[in-house]
Amino acid sequence: MICFPLAVQSASIPFNQDKSKVQVTLLAGEWGSSKGGLPTVNRVLAIELAKHPRLEVTLYLTKCSEEDKRMANSYGINIVKAKKRPGYDPLDWLGFRPPEGFWMDVVIGHGVKLGKQAQQIQQFYPKCVWIQFEHTAPEELSMFKKYSRNISIGEKKHETEVELSTMADLVVAVGPKLAEVFRTYLRPFPEKRVFEIIPSPTIFQEFSKCKQAKNDGGIFNVLVFGRGDEEDFELKGYDIAPKAIAELKDDRYHLYFVGAAKGELEKVAERLLKYGISESQLTVRGFIESRDKLARQLCEVDLAIMPSRTEGFGLTALEALSAGLPILVGANSGFAEALKKLDTLVASSCVVHSDDGKVWASAIQAIKKKDRTQRLQNAQELKVYFEKTFSWSKQCKSLSKEVLALVRGKSFKYFATTRK
Repeated sequence: MICFPLAVQSASIPFNQDKSKVQVTLLAGEWGSSKGGLPTVNRVLAIELAKHPRLEVTLYLTKCSEEDKRMANSYGINIVKAKKRPGYDPLDWLGFRPPEGFWMDVVIGHGVKLGKQAQQIQQFYPKCVWIQFEHTAPEELSMFKKYSRNISIGEKKHETEVELSTMADLVVAVGPKLAEVFRTYLRPFPEKRVFEIIPSPTIFQEFSKCKQAKNDGGIFNVLVFGRGDEEDFELKGYDIAPKAIAELKDDRYHLYFVGAAKGELEKVAERLLKYGISESQLTVRGFIESRDKLARQLCEVDLAIMPSRTEGFGLTALEALSAGLPILVGANSGFAEALKKLDTLVASSCVVHSDDGKVWASAIQAIKKKDRTQRLQNAQELKVYFEKTFSWSKQCKSLSKEVLALVRGKSFKYFATTRK
């Protein structure tokens, strides 16, 4: 094994790095999940990588509490907070020289927001391996965005994502859809490989204890997650959900829209009501930061839908499935592509191949017609099969092997070059 010399530890580093282990650093904004799916993937990735006996894992982030540090430490993960840089966006603090004595053999970035800093970090650590995670396909997303010059802006973001990917030592795509997309983007660079990783229900352990009620209620409650802002309204299919409920022409169906930004609930409700749903069939709630409260929300409803017209993966659907809740998802999503790989009738019945409200209404109605016991049993079977097929632990072990191989290879090349 190759060991890397560490600089002398300074008082600014609250832990001693193990010189016998490869130092893996994940760039992050936070330990928690207040910003949605990306921080969640980052955290559960760190937890799995930290289980490898030859890796020592650190989250290099911009904000954290003492509780965050204690929680991370319980998994054997170190926390280092970036120095505040007045005038800069907090995430850009991560691109400055890290604290004295802090060493990196591997840096993991995500997209543009948490990937651009990696190229700066490599200036400070010449042998550092850069792993770049990709979560979105900007060009496709831009087609559904509702702002000025949306396609031009999408093309620019796409170019940046691709350029970062070509600079990284390994690209990791979240889900089968993005894996295919980035393999296409990187065809002109045959030496570049794309590692596919598919999130599975175990990444949401906090929802595994959810106990769904066995008996049906008088109202069939349908859940959709989202901010509901105008920019992403059609992209996320937020117009499809109320259309579907209105199409059913049955006041026994109710839509819960959860995730609206603070102070925007009334505006979101107004947008949704334009699509024919009645006030009595709609409930709009704000973003839920507490995972316990979110777990309770997932137990209040009968069905979760993700009607996005396009979605890189779709962690909201996975959250619902992790709680044992029946789901319906749009076909143009990474989650739907993963379901297709399962090749089961239950999995295929969860995918809706349309953005027509009438088609979604029929799919929702078909779920309701099933006995509740059967619905929950199908959801549980799908959850177990999904986890068995796409074991998060096994995928992360494979990624750990990739990381170690890259570190050995890059270190050898570096020393060979410096000896010449």
